[in-house]
Amino acid sequence: EVPQNTRQALIIDEQQGNGAWKQAMATEINQLHEYETFRVLQDHEPVPDGYKRIPYHCIYDVKFDGRKKCRLVAGGHMTDPASDEVFSGVVNMETVRLAFVLAKMNGLTIVAGDVGNAYLNARSKENCYIVAGPEFGPELEGLILLIIKALYGLKSSAARFHEHLS
Repeated sequence: EVPQNTRQALIIDEQQGNGAWKQAMATEINQLHEYETFRVLQDHEPVPDGYKRIPYHCIYDVKFDGRKKCRLVAGGHMTDPASDEVFSGVVNMETVRLAFVLAKMNGLTIVAGDVGNAYLNARSKENCYIVAGPEFGPELEGLILLIIKALYGLKSSAARFHEHLS
């Protein structure tokens, strides 16, 4: 069963007694910390001028190999980035598969890779923050987190990642 939200994920874990979704959440949050995605405001530190609070949610999925996956996604629909900073081309997976088939048919060698948490390698230019929920654990829940990296869901994240690569 794939949960629709964090509350449902925790209920499924309790029913199944295995903690798989909680572990998927912990993995995602640990990666966000590893990439220094947020700056935590401490001790009633005020939110800097120009920052906007946005919602976020977690998307849950079961990968092809049975792994449970959690991805924290920002509510980028609530941000107002400059329109020239938003757009970036993205390749379709069917196009990649077609390129692999054509290469094989023509005896070509392909070298491919996957950048894990790709967007988190780039810095965000959008000034926004979230309030940490239960996914972040009791030490951060309720605290304000300024978004520093190009978090999934922000309008300009793809453009920031491509800018980072260039």
